[in-house]
Amino acid sequence: DGHLDIRAQGLLYRVTLWETPILAIVSELYYRHIGATPDWTHVERVTRSKGELMRNHKATFSIFGMRRRFSFEVEDRVTSLLKESAGNCLFGTSNVHLAHKHGLRVSGTHPHEWIQFHGAIFGYKMANYVAMEDWINVYDGDLGTVLTDTYTTDVFMRNFSKKHAMLYTSLRHDSGDPAVFIDKAVRRYEELRVDPKIKYIIFSDGLSPEKAVDIQQLCGDRIKASFGIGTNFTNDVGGGVEPLNIVMKLWKCKMTAKDDWHHCVKLSDVGGKHTGDPQEIALAMTTLGIKQE
Repeated sequence: DGHLDIRAQGLLYRVTLWETPILAIVSELYYRHIGATPDWTHVERVTRSKGELMRNHKATFSIFGMRRRFSFEVEDRVTSLLKESAGNCLFGTSNVHLAHKHGLRVSGTHPHEWIQFHGAIFGYKMANYVAMEDWINVYDGDLGTVLTDTYTTDVFMRNFSKKHAMLYTSLRHDSGDPAVFIDKAVRRYEELRVDPKIKYIIFSDGLSPEKAVDIQQLCGDRIKASFGIGTNFTNDVGGGVEPLNIVMKLWKCKMTAKDDWHHCVKLSDVGGKHTGDPQEIALAMTTLGIKQE
């Protein structure tokens, strides 16, 4: 039907890692197929400008741009340019190879799949809680950023305990109004008697440097902010080229090979952007007390 459909099946800790290289390959091959080429003068100019903007506003960020990049060559050059122009405000990159090549930190968070799996196996009401507990048991406080919107932020905040508020360094915002999210995060930390000023929100929802600066001002001195900026860095190549809207999500899972498959769903903070089997989405929303749109 004119759509590319790619499926990966296997053990979760292996399958999850396929998302980024698969989508990067799809994106790069698409632009080769249509004969698009980067305007390198544009890339150099806008990337330096973006890096300087972040540095001038002392806004800390990481590059989250591998999945929908124009090409490896573009991401490599953009990473080098941002390292030069943004200075210490560039915290790192989620691309492990380019982190090694350019002497940067590896920076990222766990994906929605981690919590989707827990929802399918342990139930939607306990998904965030058990997922956070399992992460803590493995990493013992390291890799301390937690995604909040797999089953909506409101549901997450009900599962976010004093223990989690202390052990996790930051919350990741990936959908919905950032101003509303800031209010909810600060309020929950205060309810748990944890000072929000020592915690971070990692914003990563379709950001540009301009949006990041605006969000940093919204945070003010209430809570710290950092940013994961992706496609705006690695697929801004001029010439009218538009980034692809491509994604991979966990669709089904089971505990052992003999078990039946369980549907896996994601409930976005933005209405109409839920993913998964429609009947399972309705079940999850009913279970969690979320009103149907």
